[in-house]
Formats: sequence, C-alpha cells, structure tokens
Amino acid sequence: MAATFRVPRSRVHETHRALREEILTALEPLLFGPVEGEGREIRQALERQFAAATERAHATAVHSGTVGLIIALRACGVGPGDEVITVANSDISTTGAISLCGAVPVLCDVLESDYTMDPGLVEALITERTTALLPVDLHGHPADVRTLRELASGRGLRIVEDAALATGAQEHGRPVGAFADAAVFSFAPLKPVGSVGSGGMITCDDPELAERIVQLSGYGHDPTPRSDGYQSYVEEGYNVRLDPLQAALIGIKLPHLEAWTGRRRAIAETYRQALEDTAAVTPEFRPESGPTFRSYTIRVPDQRGAHDALRRAGVEAVLHYAPPIYRYPVYRSGLAGSEALPVTDTLATELLSLPVAVELAEEEIRYVVDTLRSYLGA
Repeated sequence: MAATFRVPRSRVHETHRALREEILTALEPLLFGPVEGEGREIRQALERQFAAATERAHATAVHSGTVGLIIALRACGVGPGDEVITVANSDISTTGAISLCGAVPVLCDVLESDYTMDPGLVEALITERTTALLPVDLHGHPADVRTLRELASGRGLRIVEDAALATGAQEHGRPVGAFADAAVFSFAPLKPVGSVGSGGMITCDDPELAERIVQLSGYGHDPTPRSDGYQSYVEEGYNVRLDPLQAALIGIKLPHLEAWTGRRRAIAETYRQALEDTAAVTPEFRPESGPTFRSYTIRVPDQRGAHDALRRAGVEAVLHYAPPIYRYPVYRSGLAGSEALPVTDTLATELLSLPVAVELAEEEIRYVVDTLRSYLGA
C-alpha cells in the first residue's frame, strides 16, 4: 500500500472534485455519445487554447512530453550522426529523445543559481556536427533561452526547449518557450497542469515546422485530402495524438493556470523567507525570469538525512534527477561531456524538492518549514 503523507506532493483529486461538474459535463458525451474523428475537434480546441495561452502561432497536442521531444527534434532536422547539447540533471526523456532520433547527446554543466543550462559553457561544446540545443526548464525554472537564441542563431542551430515542468512560467515578460524554435510541455499528472494519464504539447511559430510536427504525430500522413479516398504517407511518423478524454480535462483546467501559478509562487516565497537563516540554500532567479514550481527545490548539506527526516514526519519530499543521467546503467558506455560537470555533480548530492501543491493549507506549509528547520538545527 502506498504511504499516506500528511503533506503530499499532490492533492489534485481535491481540485478535480471542485471542478467535478465541469469535468463530468465535458466527459459524458465522450464516454456515452458518438465521437467523430477520434475526438479531433476536442483536441484541436485545446491546441488553439494552448497556443493562445503561450502566445505561439501553432500548438500540437501529443501523447506525452517525451514523444513531443522526439517529434520536435525530428521536425527540426535532427537525425543520425548529429549532436545535440543538453544537460544531465533532467529526466532520461531528455537524452533519450536525442538518442532515439539517432543523434548524440552532449552534456553541458548548469548554473548553481537556478540549476539550468549555463549559457557561458555552450559555445565550447559546439562542433561541426552540432545541430541543436535542448535546454531544460528544470523544476519550472526557465532556462536562459534568450541568450542561447543569440548563440544558436549565429551558428545556424535549432533550439528545442524542454518546458515539461514550466507551463505557466514567463521569460522576459513572455510565456516560456517564446525564444525556442519549438517548446515541449507535459500534462503528466504531477505537472503544473496535469491530466490523469499522459499528455503533451509542442508549440512553435514557423508554419512549415508546425506542418512537419503535425505529420510526425499522425503516422506521417499527408494532410492534403485526396478526392479518390486513398491515403498517402510522406513520413515514417507516430500514432501519438492526444486522446480526447485527456484533452477535455486539460481544456477545463487550463483557464486556472494563472491562479495556480500564483499560488505556487506564494508557497515558494514562504519557503524562501522561512529558510533564509538556515543551512539550506534556496534557488536564485534572473530578474527577467518568472518561474513556476513543480516543486520548491533547495540545496541542503545532508540530502539523504533531510529527505528521510521529512518523509518520516509525513512530508513527501523527493529527490529529483539524482544521480545525474549519465550515471544510469543505460549509459554505462558514457555520454559526451560527462567528465566536466562539477556543478551538476554537486547539485545531485544536495538538491531536495519540497511540496508546492496548490491545495496545501497554510498550516501544512508551516509544518514543512518547522520540520525542516528542526532538522537543520535552526
């Protein structure tokens, strides 16, 4: 039986209860009425809604953030023999997507301040085989993609931004993803806007890139209708369109994103202020960065001890992305750049993620703070 936490990572079921009537109204015709075109209209409505929310011209809903990365990379021309610069303090989806395109991940170290790709280290990693950069908005902290954009444009490189954890974040006053060729978001259950299964979205502004993304997500089918009724395929693609049940649920939740982002930021600020005089080190953000928070991730001197103490006390603290990707057995033969990641290696032994569920009450947040302060001897 799963552990029951006094302060869990998620209480999304409470949000679902609050939205119960809207959810049932949206799902009932899908479950008990005729659905034409495999729910195409519902998916397309969500795509328009999400494109507007992120201020991008095009949005394509897919089965997951992981497959979204693969499609975005392929659509940007990444293929066998290419190199893509990314980070090691992320989910295996990041490097896995690169490898599954036939390309080679090249690892770049990150900033101590917000745990995202260090733009100052990227140029030295570029070779004649480099075709793209894949920064990650880790924990909902926007990477400095505007700076990376200047570098990439000067070298003819594409940028695919892994914004899976950052739906609702801003960068330079614009929704996150604005400076990438393509940005990929996730609707997995514990993300800022989560489904009850899996889901993702790919956004971009280039109509040709958008057309290729749509083709790759729908078997590689030629979207031009044929008068003779036959089918035509122009790519070897995937059958990974977002299903209408998840699309309907996300469409109901998306209008609440701004309020939920504000609540997560308020919880994060409470943690920051409460831990100022302790041994914990809290993240620091560029003034133009407007993070959201999948969790509030801090640095502590005794990661394992603090993690275990919090969980014994009923607080669902989590160790995300530790150890770094390149230490996983699947990469036992090594990943390029892994020998020069001192900040990544240090952070992997220090980072600890605290709950920021929007449903948490003030007394629960205070309980987390008091428990952690007690352990840290503050």
